[in-house]
Amino acid sequence: MTDEQDPKLLTVEYLITREFTNSTDFSIHIEKEAVKRRIGCFEALLDYCEMKGIEPVAVATMITSSLKAKIQAEAEEMNLLKKTAKLPV
Repeated sequence: MTDEQDPKLLTVEYLITREFTNSTDFSIHIEKEAVKRRIGCFEALLDYCEMKGIEPVAVATMITSSLKAKIQAEAEEMNLLKKTAKLPV
């Protein structure tokens, strides 16, 4: 039996790439779920991980910089991260 045939040995990356072709598709999916369910991207990402039975750190490589920025802003608003300085717009 090879690694590909044993479901216990499948990697998280393999499971995610079966559903999404790249990190942009994954991040877009998370953002769309957040909008559809009227929740934050942070919560949508955690819900996705819980539904799939994977640790959030396992999807870190699949998160685009724009989704990362949105999650960071949400975490700062929830006081989970120190607020970063922002330039006035």
